[in-house]
Amino acid sequence: MNPFADSVSMGRYHLEHDSYGLASFFFYRAILEENTNGNAWNGLIMSFSLMRREEDAQIALARFALQEGLPFDKNLVTFAMMMFQRSPIALSSWFRAMSKRFGLTAEERDNYSQLADEMEQTYRKAAEEQGETLLNLQGNLTLEEYAGKTMELDNLVGGQVDAIYTRAQAGLDGDMHEALNAVRMLCMVPDPRSEKLLRRVCRNEDLNGKVITQALLSLRWLGVRGNVKIHKMGEPFVVNLDDPQPELTISVPAAYKPALDRMKLWMAKEQGAVTEAEYESHASTDEPELPQELAEKLEKADIPAVLQEVVHTLIRAAYDHYYPFVPTIRETRQWSTAFLLLMREYLLGIGEAWPYGEPEQDDTAVLHRNWLLSASPDFQNSVKTAGLIRASLKKD
Repeated sequence: MNPFADSVSMGRYHLEHDSYGLASFFFYRAILEENTNGNAWNGLIMSFSLMRREEDAQIALARFALQEGLPFDKNLVTFAMMMFQRSPIALSSWFRAMSKRFGLTAEERDNYSQLADEMEQTYRKAAEEQGETLLNLQGNLTLEEYAGKTMELDNLVGGQVDAIYTRAQAGLDGDMHEALNAVRMLCMVPDPRSEKLLRRVCRNEDLNGKVITQALLSLRWLGVRGNVKIHKMGEPFVVNLDDPQPELTISVPAAYKPALDRMKLWMAKEQGAVTEAEYESHASTDEPELPQELAEKLEKADIPAVLQEVVHTLIRAAYDHYYPFVPTIRETRQWSTAFLLLMREYLLGIGEAWPYGEPEQDDTAVLHRNWLLSASPDFQNSVKTAGLIRASLKKD
Protein backbone atom coordinates (compact mmCIF):
# COMPACT_ATOMS: atom_id res chain seq x y z
CA MET A 1 0.00 0.00 0.00
CA ASN A 2 1.29 3.43 -0.91
CA PRO A 3 1.84 5.36 2.38
CA PHE A 4 1.28 8.64 0.52
CA ALA A 5 -2.01 7.63 -1.10
CA ASP A 6 -4.03 10.20 0.83
CA SER A 7 -3.60 13.69 2.21
CA VAL A 8 -3.57 12.59 5.87
CA SER A 9 -0.68 10.19 5.25
CA MET A 10 1.22 12.93 3.45
CA GLY A 11 0.54 15.32 6.30
CA ARG A 12 1.62 12.82 8.94
CA TYR A 13 4.85 12.06 7.06
CA HIS A 14 5.80 15.73 6.85
CA LEU A 15 4.79 16.35 10.47
CA GLU A 16 7.09 13.55 11.64
CA HIS A 17 9.94 15.09 9.61
CA ASP A 18 9.49 18.59 11.07
CA SER A 19 8.10 19.98 7.80
CA TYR A 20 5.19 21.61 9.58
CA GLY A 21 4.18 23.96 6.78
CA LEU A 22 3.80 21.16 4.26
CA ALA A 23 2.03 19.06 6.88
CA SER A 24 -0.54 21.77 7.55
CA PHE A 25 -1.26 22.10 3.82
CA PHE A 26 -2.03 18.39 3.45
CA PHE A 27 -4.05 18.15 6.67
CA TYR A 28 -6.13 21.14 5.61
CA ARG A 29 -6.74 19.57 2.21
CA ALA A 30 -7.80 16.34 3.92
CA ILE A 31 -10.38 18.27 5.97
CA LEU A 32 -11.77 19.81 2.79
CA GLU A 33 -12.14 16.30 1.42
CA GLU A 34 -13.76 14.98 4.62
CA ASN A 35 -14.51 17.41 7.45
CA THR A 36 -15.16 14.58 9.93
CA ASN A 37 -11.62 13.21 9.61
CA GLY A 38 -10.39 13.43 13.19
CA ASN A 39 -6.79 12.58 12.28
CA ALA A 40 -6.65 15.51 9.87
CA TRP A 41 -7.96 17.96 12.50
CA ASN A 42 -5.45 16.63 15.01
CA GLY A 43 -2.56 17.02 12.58
CA LEU A 44 -3.61 20.49 11.45
CA ILE A 45 -3.81 21.82 15.00
CA MET A 46 -0.49 20.23 15.95
CA SER A 47 1.21 21.68 12.86
CA PHE A 48 -0.07 25.18 13.58
CA SER A 49 0.99 24.92 17.21
CA LEU A 50 4.50 23.74 16.35
CA MET A 51 4.89 26.74 14.03
CA ARG A 52 3.49 29.04 16.75
CA ARG A 53 0.66 30.09 14.47
CA GLU A 54 -1.51 30.77 17.50
CA GLU A 55 -4.35 32.49 15.68
CA ASP A 56 -4.66 29.74 13.08
CA ALA A 57 -4.52 27.12 15.84
CA GLN A 58 -7.30 28.90 17.73
CA ILE A 59 -9.46 29.00 14.60
CA ALA A 60 -8.83 25.31 13.89
CA LEU A 61 -9.59 24.32 17.49
CA ALA A 62 -12.83 26.30 17.40
CA ARG A 63 -13.92 24.78 14.09
CA PHE A 64 -13.01 21.32 15.39
CA ALA A 65 -15.24 21.84 18.43
CA LEU A 66 -18.17 23.12 16.38
CA GLN A 67 -17.91 20.43 13.69
CA GLU A 68 -20.45 17.68 14.28
CA GLY A 69 -19.61 14.03 13.76
CA LEU A 70 -16.08 14.13 15.16
CA PRO A 71 -14.84 11.89 17.98
CA PHE A 72 -13.32 13.15 21.20
CA ASP A 73 -9.56 13.73 20.90
CA LYS A 74 -7.81 13.78 24.26
CA ASN A 75 -4.55 14.92 22.66
CA LEU A 76 -6.10 18.27 21.77
CA VAL A 77 -7.15 19.16 25.31
CA THR A 78 -3.72 20.53 26.21
CA PHE A 79 -3.60 22.58 23.00
CA ALA A 80 -7.03 24.05 23.72
CA MET A 81 -6.07 24.99 27.28
CA MET A 82 -2.92 26.66 25.98
CA MET A 83 -4.47 28.47 23.02
CA PHE A 84 -7.58 29.67 24.87
CA GLN A 85 -5.87 30.51 28.16
CA ARG A 86 -6.80 34.17 27.73
CA SER A 87 -10.33 33.38 26.62
CA PRO A 88 -12.11 31.36 29.31
CA ILE A 89 -15.49 31.83 27.61
CA ALA A 90 -14.17 30.11 24.47
CA LEU A 91 -12.49 27.39 26.53
CA SER A 92 -15.75 26.83 28.40
CA SER A 93 -17.60 26.28 25.11
CA TRP A 94 -14.79 24.03 23.87
CA PHE A 95 -15.00 21.79 26.95
CA ARG A 96 -18.79 21.71 26.70
CA ALA A 97 -18.55 20.60 23.08
CA MET A 98 -16.08 17.88 24.05
CA SER A 99 -18.44 16.61 26.76
CA LYS A 100 -20.92 15.72 24.01
CA ARG A 101 -18.47 13.83 21.78
CA PHE A 102 -18.64 10.08 21.31
CA GLY A 103 -15.85 7.98 22.75
CA LEU A 104 -16.17 9.34 26.31
CA THR A 105 -17.16 7.54 29.49
CA ALA A 106 -19.93 8.97 31.65
CA GLU A 107 -17.33 10.12 34.17
CA GLU A 108 -15.32 11.90 31.47
CA ARG A 109 -18.45 13.66 30.23
CA ASP A 110 -19.14 14.90 33.75
CA ASN A 111 -15.53 16.04 34.14
CA TYR A 112 -15.57 18.11 30.96
CA SER A 113 -18.97 19.56 31.80
CA GLN A 114 -17.58 20.59 35.17
CA LEU A 115 -14.53 22.15 33.52
CA ALA A 116 -16.84 24.09 31.21
CA ASP A 117 -18.78 25.41 34.22
CA GLU A 118 -15.55 26.40 35.97
CA MET A 119 -14.28 28.28 32.92
CA GLU A 120 -17.59 30.09 32.58
CA GLN A 121 -17.41 31.13 36.22
CA THR A 122 -13.83 32.30 35.67
CA TYR A 123 -15.00 34.48 32.81
CA ARG A 124 -17.89 35.98 34.77
CA LYS A 125 -15.61 36.76 37.70
CA ALA A 126 -13.05 38.40 35.41
CA ALA A 127 -15.81 40.40 33.70
CA GLU A 128 -17.00 41.69 37.08
CA GLU A 129 -13.48 42.65 38.16
CA GLN A 130 -12.08 44.04 34.91
CA GLY A 131 -15.07 44.72 32.71
CA GLU A 132 -15.91 43.04 29.41
CA THR A 133 -14.29 45.86 27.43
CA LEU A 134 -10.84 45.07 28.80
CA LEU A 135 -11.40 41.34 28.35
CA ASN A 136 -12.32 41.88 24.71
CA LEU A 137 -9.21 43.99 24.18
CA GLN A 138 -7.22 41.06 25.54
CA GLY A 139 -8.70 38.81 22.84
CA ASN A 140 -11.44 37.17 24.87
CA LEU A 141 -13.64 35.95 22.01
CA THR A 142 -16.37 33.35 21.88
CA LEU A 143 -15.78 30.01 20.19
CA GLU A 144 -18.04 31.03 17.30
CA GLU A 145 -16.09 34.26 16.82
CA TYR A 146 -12.83 32.32 16.63
CA ALA A 147 -14.29 29.82 14.16
CA GLY A 148 -15.57 32.61 11.92
CA LYS A 149 -12.16 34.19 11.48
CA THR A 150 -10.04 33.49 8.38
CA MET A 151 -6.94 31.35 8.67
CA GLU A 152 -4.08 31.64 6.18
CA LEU A 153 -4.83 28.31 4.52
CA ASP A 154 -8.39 29.43 3.76
CA ASN A 155 -6.83 31.78 1.22
CA LEU A 156 -4.01 29.52 0.04
CA VAL A 157 -5.67 26.19 -0.71
CA GLY A 158 -7.56 26.44 -3.96
CA GLY A 159 -6.32 29.96 -4.61
CA GLN A 160 -4.61 31.14 -7.77
CA VAL A 161 -0.90 30.30 -7.42
CA ASP A 162 0.27 33.38 -9.30
CA ALA A 163 -1.85 35.57 -7.04
CA ILE A 164 -0.29 33.95 -3.97
CA TYR A 165 3.23 34.83 -5.11
CA THR A 166 2.19 38.33 -6.11
CA ARG A 167 0.86 38.76 -2.60
CA ALA A 168 4.04 37.29 -1.10
CA GLN A 169 6.25 39.67 -3.07
CA ALA A 170 4.11 42.62 -2.03
CA GLY A 171 4.58 41.56 1.59
CA LEU A 172 8.34 41.33 1.18
CA ASP A 173 8.34 44.84 -0.27
CA GLY A 174 6.37 46.13 2.73
CA ASP A 175 7.34 46.68 6.36
CA MET A 176 8.89 44.08 8.64
CA HIS A 177 5.57 42.64 9.84
CA GLU A 178 4.28 42.26 6.29
CA ALA A 179 7.53 40.59 5.26
CA LEU A 180 7.34 38.20 8.22
CA ASN A 181 3.79 37.24 7.29
CA ALA A 182 4.90 36.63 3.71
CA VAL A 183 7.74 34.25 4.59
CA ARG A 184 5.58 32.44 7.15
CA MET A 185 2.92 31.97 4.50
CA LEU A 186 5.32 30.53 1.92
CA CYS A 187 6.14 27.47 4.04
CA MET A 188 2.56 26.29 3.44
CA VAL A 189 2.70 26.60 -0.35
CA PRO A 190 4.24 23.41 -1.86
CA ASP A 191 5.56 24.91 -5.08
CA PRO A 192 9.20 25.25 -6.26
CA ARG A 193 8.77 29.02 -6.33
CA SER A 194 8.35 29.05 -2.55
CA GLU A 195 11.82 27.63 -1.98
CA LYS A 196 13.34 29.92 -4.59
CA LEU A 197 11.79 33.03 -3.06
CA LEU A 198 12.72 32.05 0.50
CA ARG A 199 16.34 31.41 -0.48
CA ARG A 200 16.41 34.84 -2.08
CA VAL A 201 15.12 36.35 1.16
CA CYS A 202 17.94 34.66 3.09
CA ARG A 203 20.52 36.38 0.89
CA ASN A 204 18.88 39.82 1.03
CA GLU A 205 20.70 41.78 3.71
CA ASP A 206 18.40 44.75 3.17
CA LEU A 207 15.65 42.84 4.95
CA ASN A 208 15.27 42.83 8.73
CA GLY A 209 17.27 40.10 10.46
CA LYS A 210 14.10 38.58 11.92
CA VAL A 211 12.70 38.12 8.43
CA ILE A 212 15.84 36.29 7.29
CA THR A 213 15.75 33.95 10.29
CA GLN A 214 12.06 33.27 9.70
CA ALA A 215 12.86 32.49 6.07
CA LEU A 216 15.30 29.83 7.28
CA LEU A 217 12.60 28.33 9.48
CA SER A 218 10.09 28.47 6.64
CA LEU A 219 12.48 26.63 4.35
CA ARG A 220 12.83 23.89 6.94
CA TRP A 221 9.05 23.74 7.44
CA LEU A 222 8.67 23.56 3.67
CA GLY A 223 10.74 20.37 3.73
CA VAL A 224 14.02 21.86 2.47
CA ARG A 225 17.20 20.34 3.91
CA GLY A 226 20.91 20.82 3.31
CA ASN A 227 22.85 24.08 3.15
CA VAL A 228 21.29 27.52 2.83
CA LYS A 229 23.38 30.65 2.43
CA ILE A 230 22.39 33.76 4.35
CA HIS A 231 23.75 37.30 4.64
CA LYS A 232 23.56 39.27 7.90
CA MET A 233 25.54 42.16 9.32
CA GLY A 234 27.81 42.21 6.31
CA GLU A 235 28.77 38.57 6.79
CA PRO A 236 27.90 35.49 4.72
CA PHE A 237 26.99 32.36 6.64
CA VAL A 238 25.92 28.86 5.65
CA VAL A 239 23.24 27.12 7.71
CA ASN A 240 22.79 23.37 7.40
CA LEU A 241 19.05 22.77 7.75
CA ASP A 242 19.68 19.11 8.56
CA ASP A 243 21.30 20.18 11.83
CA PRO A 244 21.29 23.98 12.15
CA GLN A 245 23.83 25.43 14.58
CA PRO A 246 23.18 27.49 16.64
CA GLU A 247 19.75 26.04 17.33
CA LEU A 248 17.13 27.23 14.85
CA THR A 249 13.77 27.36 16.58
CA ILE A 250 10.53 29.30 16.75
CA SER A 251 10.47 28.80 20.53
CA VAL A 252 12.84 30.01 23.23
CA PRO A 253 16.20 28.33 22.52
CA ALA A 254 17.14 25.59 24.96
CA ALA A 255 20.35 27.44 25.86
CA TYR A 256 18.29 29.99 27.81
CA LYS A 257 16.53 27.45 30.05
CA PRO A 258 19.11 27.47 32.89
CA ALA A 259 18.91 31.26 33.12
CA LEU A 260 15.11 31.16 33.02
CA ASP A 261 15.15 28.58 35.82
CA ARG A 262 17.26 30.92 37.95
CA MET A 263 14.88 33.78 37.17
CA LYS A 264 11.96 31.71 38.43
CA LEU A 265 14.01 30.59 41.42
CA TRP A 266 14.53 34.22 42.42
CA MET A 267 10.79 34.87 42.17
CA ALA A 268 10.09 31.76 44.25
CA LYS A 269 12.59 32.98 46.86
CA GLU A 270 10.82 36.32 47.09
CA GLN A 271 7.54 34.47 47.66
CA GLY A 272 9.07 32.33 50.39
CA ALA A 273 8.76 29.12 48.39
CA VAL A 274 12.53 28.56 48.63
CA THR A 275 15.04 29.87 51.13
CA GLU A 276 17.90 32.26 50.48
CA ALA A 277 20.34 29.40 51.02
CA GLU A 278 18.50 27.17 48.55
CA TYR A 279 18.52 29.95 45.99
CA GLU A 280 22.25 30.55 46.41
CA SER A 281 23.03 26.85 46.27
CA HIS A 282 21.94 26.79 42.64
CA ALA A 283 22.09 30.41 41.43
CA SER A 284 25.78 30.68 42.30
CA THR A 285 26.59 27.81 39.93
CA ASP A 286 26.19 27.29 36.19
CA GLU A 287 24.67 23.83 36.55
CA PRO A 288 22.24 23.37 33.64
CA GLU A 289 19.57 21.43 35.55
CA LEU A 290 17.74 22.26 38.75
CA PRO A 291 18.08 19.70 41.55
CA GLN A 292 14.85 17.70 41.80
CA GLU A 293 13.99 19.06 45.24
CA LEU A 294 14.27 22.66 44.04
CA ALA A 295 12.36 21.86 40.85
CA GLU A 296 9.47 20.50 42.92
CA LYS A 297 9.39 23.62 45.08
CA LEU A 298 9.49 25.80 41.99
CA GLU A 299 6.41 24.03 40.66
CA LYS A 300 4.48 25.25 43.70
CA ALA A 301 5.53 28.89 43.28
CA ASP A 302 3.32 31.43 41.52
CA ILE A 303 5.24 32.55 38.43
CA PRO A 304 2.77 34.58 36.31
CA ALA A 305 2.63 33.30 32.75
CA VAL A 306 2.23 36.81 31.34
CA LEU A 307 5.55 37.90 32.88
CA GLN A 308 7.31 34.83 31.55
CA GLU A 309 5.87 35.54 28.11
CA VAL A 310 7.29 39.08 28.19
CA VAL A 311 10.77 37.64 28.66
CA HIS A 312 10.23 34.85 26.14
CA THR A 313 9.08 37.35 23.51
CA LEU A 314 12.12 39.56 24.01
CA ILE A 315 14.49 36.58 23.88
CA ARG A 316 12.96 35.31 20.65
CA ALA A 317 13.03 38.78 19.09
CA ALA A 318 16.73 39.27 19.83
CA TYR A 319 17.65 35.72 18.87
CA ASP A 320 15.80 35.98 15.55
CA HIS A 321 17.25 39.38 14.80
CA TYR A 322 20.89 38.40 15.31
CA TYR A 323 20.86 34.69 14.41
CA PRO A 324 23.30 33.02 13.80
CA PHE A 325 25.50 35.65 15.50
CA VAL A 326 24.01 35.09 18.96
CA PRO A 327 25.87 35.00 22.30
CA THR A 328 26.78 31.78 24.03
CA ILE A 329 24.76 31.70 27.24
CA ARG A 330 27.14 31.64 30.16
CA GLU A 331 26.87 33.58 33.44
CA THR A 332 23.31 32.37 33.85
CA ARG A 333 22.84 34.35 37.07
CA GLN A 334 23.50 37.61 35.22
CA TRP A 335 21.14 36.59 32.42
CA SER A 336 18.43 35.75 34.96
CA THR A 337 18.89 39.18 36.54
CA ALA A 338 18.47 40.75 33.11
CA PHE A 339 15.17 38.90 32.74
CA LEU A 340 14.02 40.15 36.15
CA LEU A 341 14.89 43.72 35.18
CA LEU A 342 12.76 43.41 32.04
CA MET A 343 9.80 41.93 33.89
CA ARG A 344 9.98 44.67 36.50
CA GLU A 345 10.15 47.30 33.77
CA TYR A 346 7.04 45.82 32.18
CA LEU A 347 5.00 45.62 35.38
CA LEU A 348 5.89 49.11 36.56
CA GLY A 349 5.26 50.43 33.05
CA ILE A 350 1.67 49.18 32.98
CA GLY A 351 1.03 50.63 36.42
CA GLU A 352 1.31 47.47 38.51
CA ALA A 353 3.45 46.84 41.58
CA TRP A 354 6.61 44.73 41.41
CA PRO A 355 6.39 42.21 44.27
CA TYR A 356 9.64 40.30 43.72
CA GLY A 357 12.21 42.40 45.53
CA GLU A 358 15.06 44.46 44.15
CA PRO A 359 17.00 42.53 41.46
CA GLU A 360 20.72 42.21 42.03
CA GLN A 361 22.79 45.11 40.75
CA ASP A 362 25.14 43.82 38.10
CA ASP A 363 26.68 45.64 35.14
CA THR A 364 26.80 42.50 33.02
CA ALA A 365 23.10 41.92 33.62
CA VAL A 366 22.40 45.44 32.38
CA LEU A 367 24.39 44.71 29.21
CA HIS A 368 22.36 41.53 28.66
CA ARG A 369 19.14 43.52 29.20
CA ASN A 370 20.26 46.10 26.66
CA TRP A 371 21.11 43.40 24.11
CA LEU A 372 17.66 41.85 24.48
CA LEU A 373 15.97 45.22 24.07
CA SER A 374 18.08 46.19 21.06
CA ALA A 375 15.90 44.01 18.84
CA SER A 376 12.65 45.37 20.31
CA PRO A 377 12.95 49.17 20.01
CA ASP A 378 9.20 49.63 20.54
CA PHE A 379 9.14 47.79 23.87
CA GLN A 380 9.06 50.83 26.15
CA ASN A 381 6.47 52.64 24.04
CA SER A 382 4.28 49.54 23.87
CA VAL A 383 4.43 49.14 27.64
CA LYS A 384 3.64 52.81 28.16
CA THR A 385 0.66 52.59 25.81
CA ALA A 386 -0.62 49.48 27.57
CA GLY A 387 -0.35 51.30 30.88
CA LEU A 388 -2.33 54.28 29.60
CA ILE A 389 -5.07 52.00 28.23
CA ARG A 390 -5.33 50.11 31.51
CA ALA A 391 -5.48 53.37 33.46
CA SER A 392 -8.24 54.79 31.26
CA LEU A 393 -10.30 51.60 31.53
CA LYS A 394 -10.01 51.63 35.32
CA LYS A 395 -11.35 55.20 35.37
CA ASP A 396 -14.34 54.15 33.29
